[in-house]
Amino acid sequence: MKQLILICVFLLPFMAVQAQETTPDVVPGSILESTFVETQSMEAIDAIIDHFYEVGQRVPAEYAVDVYHVVLQSTNEQGDAIPIFAQLFVPQVDEATELPVFVLGAGSSGLVDKCAPSQEDPNVQNWGSYKAYMLSIAARGYLTILPDYAGFSDDDAETIQPYYVSAMAGHVLLDAGRAIFSLFAPDADYVDSPATPAQAVFLAGYSQGGQSIFAAKDLWETYAPELPLAGVVGYAPVTNMQSHMLHLPQLAPYRMYAWQGYYGDVVDLNAIFADTWLPTLEEDVRSLCVIDAAGYFSSSLDELYQPEFAESLRAGTLAQDYPELDALFELNNPGFAQNEIPALIVQGDQDATIPMPDHEAFVDLYCAAGNHLTDIILEGMNHFHAREVSYRDVVGWMETVAAGEPVPDVCAGK
Repeated sequence: MKQLILICVFLLPFMAVQAQETTPDVVPGSILESTFVETQSMEAIDAIIDHFYEVGQRVPAEYAVDVYHVVLQSTNEQGDAIPIFAQLFVPQVDEATELPVFVLGAGSSGLVDKCAPSQEDPNVQNWGSYKAYMLSIAARGYLTILPDYAGFSDDDAETIQPYYVSAMAGHVLLDAGRAIFSLFAPDADYVDSPATPAQAVFLAGYSQGGQSIFAAKDLWETYAPELPLAGVVGYAPVTNMQSHMLHLPQLAPYRMYAWQGYYGDVVDLNAIFADTWLPTLEEDVRSLCVIDAAGYFSSSLDELYQPEFAESLRAGTLAQDYPELDALFELNNPGFAQNEIPALIVQGDQDATIPMPDHEAFVDLYCAAGNHLTDIILEGMNHFHAREVSYRDVVGWMETVAAGEPVPDVCAGK
């Protein structure tokens, strides 16, 4: 109980920021720009599906897909407007058709504009083949949208992504869902399509995007209660910030640098990182996208971190040794607000980034909070390819939820 009280005390200033309301003239989810880009034929999408998915997961395209670039309005934690760039994928239909909505939160890519998910070119570097994946979902009959995170679309070159700040990411995904309804409003002319969004919005996310979707689910009833949220899907979701610092230290410089800018001096880089990295850390995280971090930042806790911090991570004593920092980790560990929205997690049992004990601990806490979860464990699977081997399972789960039918719930037996 004493530890819980201490965490709450340290979190008070940050919780107060989250409680502020949206500025009156800001309309989250409204559309600032919409531009048609291209049409992808069913044949072209089938070729993409054959390349992206395992043989048993391939499902032929049912629709050609129109691609748009959109700028939508979201908000920061103070309620101020921020622009969000997004890629929109619209199935081609000939008559008025209600289609479910699919919003994706991307995995880690970096802090600056050149590293935004929308800048991915799989022919140069594969960050997650996000466009290919979104086309495959849209070709099944979903209105799909992939937003960049906050900070990527800002005109100020100094602005960076508030990396792993759960509230900011949750806002972006919920507002991307809202944007679909703005784009297809009866009096809108943003999109040339007779399609309309059904009252079924699914939020999905891979890795970092997994934190984003559970953060969005936590915030949904207070931030976007009018959004018809039907379910959330996490592919190898990162839900424990302390564990992520331990098991994937190469990304810690990005998180801690972004958090120092966001939360201030409570994040002391000098107390976290070994002296070797400090002189160029700012330049490094601003110049290197995440895909380059694995070959640059050390995966060794003893080489990357200060000795005291590395030992505290290993021992699980951050709450005692670094209470203010640990309070921020807890603030950004999502998934514990109770509501009736069903969730699906697709998790590999050989995932070194999210070891099974950490996954199981999250499931226990998530269920204890009164939530509902379908848990798919992929034998022999690592962190990186959950989407490629679970396509049929995920689409089938979403179709079942959208139809109002029950889905397996591991929480029911706990």
